[in-house]
Amino acid sequence: MKNRLIKEILLWGGIFCSHMLLQAQVAGDVANVKFEEVENPVPKQTAVGGNKGTNPAGCFYHATYTGSAWGDYNNDGYLDLFYSDKNEHIHASKIQSNFYKNNGDGTFTRLESPFEGTAFSCPVWFDMNNDGLLDLLLPGLNDWNYAWLDGDTQFDQIKTHLYINRGIASDGTVTFEEIPESETGILPIYNGKTGGKGHNWVSVGDYNNDGYVDIIMTGFDDCARPDSEHPEDAVRVVYLYKNINGERFELQSSPLKGGGAFHGETDGSVCFSDLDGDGWLDIMSSGYGLSRNSELHIYWNNGNGTFTESDQTFLGVNDSSCGICDLNNDGLPDLVVPGYYFNTKTKQFYFYKNLGDRKFEKVDVAILEGIDGGQLSFGDVNQDGLTDILVGGHGAEHEHTTWLYINQGDFDFAVYGAHYDDPFGKKGHFNRITHGSHHLIDYDNDGFLDAWLMGWSNGECSNGCEAKLWKNIASTKGVKSNEAPAVPANLVASFDKSTDVATFTWSAPTDDVTPSAALRYNFYLREKGSDKIFMTVPADLQTGFVRVGKISGELIRCSYQMNIKAAGEYEWGVQAIDNGNKGGIFATSTLKVEEVSGTDAISKNEDIRMWNVGASLYYAIEGAGELTLFNTNGGIVSQKQIYQSGNFELPGKGIYIVMIRTASSVKRQKISFT
Repeated sequence: MKNRLIKEILLWGGIFCSHMLLQAQVAGDVANVKFEEVENPVPKQTAVGGNKGTNPAGCFYHATYTGSAWGDYNNDGYLDLFYSDKNEHIHASKIQSNFYKNNGDGTFTRLESPFEGTAFSCPVWFDMNNDGLLDLLLPGLNDWNYAWLDGDTQFDQIKTHLYINRGIASDGTVTFEEIPESETGILPIYNGKTGGKGHNWVSVGDYNNDGYVDIIMTGFDDCARPDSEHPEDAVRVVYLYKNINGERFELQSSPLKGGGAFHGETDGSVCFSDLDGDGWLDIMSSGYGLSRNSELHIYWNNGNGTFTESDQTFLGVNDSSCGICDLNNDGLPDLVVPGYYFNTKTKQFYFYKNLGDRKFEKVDVAILEGIDGGQLSFGDVNQDGLTDILVGGHGAEHEHTTWLYINQGDFDFAVYGAHYDDPFGKKGHFNRITHGSHHLIDYDNDGFLDAWLMGWSNGECSNGCEAKLWKNIASTKGVKSNEAPAVPANLVASFDKSTDVATFTWSAPTDDVTPSAALRYNFYLREKGSDKIFMTVPADLQTGFVRVGKISGELIRCSYQMNIKAAGEYEWGVQAIDNGNKGGIFATSTLKVEEVSGTDAISKNEDIRMWNVGASLYYAIEGAGELTLFNTNGGIVSQKQIYQSGNFELPGKGIYIVMIRTASSVKRQKISFT
C-alpha cells in the first residue's frame, strides 16, 4: 500500500509531495494551469469567404475592433454570445451581426440575428425592466467607415440600439423588440474606431439603489459638436443615465454634488463598482480628456443621486480598457490600469491598491508589460482562491499578445499563455490577439473558467482577424472544479417608516477556496405576487446561475439599503459570488411594510450616513469629522477622528448612540447590535 501511495512523486520547491496533494492548490501555481483550443465549436457552420480568404468551417465568425457580450438570453442555464463587426473574408465594409446560441453540449449554433450590425461596439446584456429576461444595449456605428465630415457628417450612423427581450416561446425561440432611439432617452455616442481603443466603454449597475439598473457611458458625442463653443474640437463625454421605472433612461446632466458634469473622455473605459464598501456604486473613468492628456478619475457616490470626485490624483491612460477587481482578497476592489500614457508616449500597466478610507496606492509590477488595445477579464482560473487576469494587447515589447497573469498573492503575478514564453511551441500558447474582446467565462458549466479571445490578430488568419474559444482543462492537472459558495445566513431586514428606507443585512458564508472576506453578493427584492424582480446582477433564483459573463454592479458588503415606495409584503434574497464568478444558492427572507410616508430619503442630500452590519459600524461623510460612541446612559464609549468613509468594530452587544460631527452638520443615530 505504501509503495502504491508514493508511486508518483514530484519535486517542487525542494519539497517532495504526492500527486494526490495537487488538488490542494498552491497560490499562483502556473504548473496547474492548462488550456486547449476548442476545435469545431460551431459544427454546423460552413466555410464562408470571398476575395480575402475564408472563414473556416466549424468556427466563429472572425472580427477585429469590437466588444462582445456573453449572457443567457433564453434562460436555459448556459451563456450565449453576441458580437458585431465586419468580417474581411465576407465583405470589406459590411458589418456582420453574430448571435450564437450555446447548445449546452460544448457547441454553438449561429442564429439569424435580430440585432443590427454595429461596428466598434460595446454590447451589454442587462435586465432593463426587471422581468427576469436579458435585454441588449448595443451602442456603436452603423457604418464601419463613418468619419467626421463637418457639414456632411452622417450623424444617423451613430447609434445606441436598445433591444427588449419579449420572452421565450414554446419552441424555445426568443423575440427581441428594438425601442426607437427617440424613446430610450439615450444619446448616440461611440468610443473611437481603429487603434487601441477600449471596448469597455459602457457599464451597468443600480447607482441610486432604486431597484432599476442604470447606465454609464463614455465616448464621442458628435451630434453635440456643431452646437458646441468649439465645433472644430471633438465633444468628449461621460454620460450617466438613470433608469426611470424600467421604461426609459434619463441623462443626469449635472451628477456632481453642487452641479457640473463628469470629466469628458474618449478612447477609454468606465466601470461601476462599490469601491469603499458603503453600499453605493462608485464610478471609475479613463481615457483621453479635455486636458489633451491621459486621465483617470474616481467619483464617490454620495448616496443621494450625486457624486464627488476623489481628491487623489491618478496616473491616467487611454487607448485601452481599465478594470476593477479585488486582487488581494481583502474585500476592497483594486484598480487595474493598462494603456497608453499620452503625456510621455509610453505604454503602461499598473495597479492601484485600495487601502480603504477612499485612498489608493500605485503598485508597479515588473512582469506586467505595458500595452495599448488592452481588454481585461478577471477570474480564478486555477482554483487557488485568487483572481487572475486575462488580457490581450499590443505590448511595448511584444506585439499582438494574449497574456494570462496568474495571481500569486500580494500583487505578484506569473505569466501563462504568452507566445514569447513558448518559443518551441511545446507548452501551447494563446492566439496573439489585441484590440478586441477577452473574456473569462465558464461556457460549458464544468466549474472551470474558459477563455474567449477575439480581435486583431497576428497568426493563423491572413486578414488579421480571429475569434477563438479556449477550454480550461486544469482538471487534467489534478485541479478540482469550482464549487459554489455556501448560502448566506442570519438574514435581517428592517424598515424605517420615517424615511421609507429598508436595510437588509446577512452574514458571510464560506467557499471552497475564495475567502469569505473576498466574496461578492447579489441581492434581489420583489413584492409578493409580482412578476417584477429587482436584482443587482441577473441570476436564476432557483439555481443561482449568474446569467451574464461580465459581472457588474455587485455588492461587496453584507448589507444593502433601498427606498421602498409602496406598502406590501416583500420577498428578498441574497447569494454569494466567488472569485471563479460562480453564484451560490439564494438565501431568502421576507419584509412586511405596513405603510410608507412617501419620503424618498435616499435622494435627499444627506451629508452623514451610518449603519451597522452586526458588530461592524459603517459611516460615510463629506471630508473629515469626529465620531463619538455613547452608551444608553450617555457615557462615552469611544471617540475617533474619521475621514470620508470607513468602519470600526463595536465593543460588544448592546444599544449605542452614535454621533458624527462634521464642519457643516451633526447627526445622531441609535445603533443596535444584539
